[in-house]
Amino acid sequence: MKVELRLPVIILVLIALSCGAAKASDNDTTGVRASKDLGLYIGGAYSFGRMDSRTIEEFNTSPKLSNSPGLLAGFCYNFYVGKKSIVRPGVEAFFLPMAIVYPASFNKTTERQIFPMTAEFPISWIYSSFRTKSFPRPEAKPEFGIALRPVLAVKALSELQPVLRSANFNTDIFVGYPIANDKSVMRVELYYSHGWLNLIGNDPKSEYTSSISSLQRHVLGVRCIFH
Repeated sequence: MKVELRLPVIILVLIALSCGAAKASDNDTTGVRASKDLGLYIGGAYSFGRMDSRTIEEFNTSPKLSNSPGLLAGFCYNFYVGKKSIVRPGVEAFFLPMAIVYPASFNKTTERQIFPMTAEFPISWIYSSFRTKSFPRPEAKPEFGIALRPVLAVKALSELQPVLRSANFNTDIFVGYPIANDKSVMRVELYYSHGWLNLIGNDPKSEYTSSISSLQRHVLGVRCIFH
């Protein structure tokens, strides 16, 4: 389908822009930037969805959930609260084509993607003593954080069936480590994001929708943030 053709192109453009910005900051001969607290990042993820479904009598089997890898790109900004706290709002474009596999005629199956692309707005709190603007650099130590993450599906790229709610709400926990040189800082973070809402909508006339009673989207991933 058209979504599958567009996604790789979009992903490659976002990755190229993020990497290009990070490289430009490293090659800055003046060593001066407007702000080292602005961060651009890319990452990878894997979906850990959970689904409850019923048997479709016509095929005597039930739909199955197919988890998948994905990619993300975004930007964020650090605000310092006290000596060891960072508040970090961010904006992400997330590509994670988790799918439901439905039975079809002649022992075949058909797939319907769940939120193949989302816009996500994490607001993170991080326990850290590391400051990107401080010189000399402080000693790098592991960082710990939590986040609230509103999630909005890009409807233009979503399937018509099953009927899904357009918004989700996740909470994240993560650990990270800052890696610094004289001109830039990179943070590597491992995180788990838990989705709390049931994503399935209501359409009793469609077996694609009515055969699913509960659908949740959880994510495990890693990201590299370039300041």
